[in-house]
Amino acid sequence: MKESKCKILIVGLGRIGRLVARDLIENPHQNATLVGAVEVEANAELFSYLINNDSTYGRLTAPVTGKSGSLYVAANEQEIPLFTKLSDAVEECNPDIILECSGCDKIVEEIIENRDDWFNQTIIFSQNNDQLKTIKEVNTWIYGVNDSQILKQRSRLLINPGCLNNCLIPLLKCLDDTFQITQGTFLSVHSITNTQPSLDRPGKNLRWSRSSSQNLIPIAHDQPGLIYTMFPHLEDKFIGRTVRAPVPHTSYVTLSLELKHPASEEIVIRALSDSATATSILGIDQEPLVSSDYLTDPRSCVVDATSIRMIGNMTLFLSAWYNNEYAFAQRMLDMARASKLNHQN
Repeated sequence: MKESKCKILIVGLGRIGRLVARDLIENPHQNATLVGAVEVEANAELFSYLINNDSTYGRLTAPVTGKSGSLYVAANEQEIPLFTKLSDAVEECNPDIILECSGCDKIVEEIIENRDDWFNQTIIFSQNNDQLKTIKEVNTWIYGVNDSQILKQRSRLLINPGCLNNCLIPLLKCLDDTFQITQGTFLSVHSITNTQPSLDRPGKNLRWSRSSSQNLIPIAHDQPGLIYTMFPHLEDKFIGRTVRAPVPHTSYVTLSLELKHPASEEIVIRALSDSATATSILGIDQEPLVSSDYLTDPRSCVVDATSIRMIGNMTLFLSAWYNNEYAFAQRMLDMARASKLNHQN
């Protein structure tokens, strides 16, 4: 059977939505095409400008222009319509995949209400949501970890569980399979996001009210629920925190893990290097790199080999990089392509 291109509809042209759109526009040969986008304000001039020019990732190599309510790609004469209503976009574009990148509760509610009518579409959510927890058909896909289980179920409602989970879970699985983790802690130093104010202003809690450009801001992350689901033996034995830092991209997580089976720095490096998890998801770098070196690194987790230390032979200390924007957007695309191919076959 000839493989057809995966038709993708993006809901929400924020940081992740625009990165997905840029990838689809710049790489039209990757068996996927952008057929439309949904935004509250479908301003073609504004969004062509923001997609063309990104302060973090630079200029688009295949520029788009705003044209009669659409994004126009001159390089291949493609027209990408913009919509203010999701229902109109689904009806007109008939996408294979809907990538919900807005995080908007109203959009999620609309999808849930229409999921039976839109059953021909696979819907991938960019974050979990309290409303989604009540829907039994929804499955969380940690790409590179539980792929076979998800693809076997042929689910049409999927969650990409977030950049930190995408980083930690492949890493923990490799280490747990090899050494069996008994307990641990983590601290993630996370780049700023659009949820934070550039200057002090009232926010959803006290610390979220403070300027992202002037502060290190601790964020509670004491109950890593998905990690407990994936590793039940770590429930109440693995906790962590996140600190938001004033850098525009790429985050760094440090873990301290107690092991059941003895290890050494060399054995840990060998286990990570030989991991069955695809190197496109989990990698290890020997060089002493910094966050700017990972601007467009597509991997979910890149272990910093220079950080690996052992206390005795049972306590492991190590760190890993993850690009919380670029790599996360790549997982959305990976999930879309794999899901389309799975349902097509």
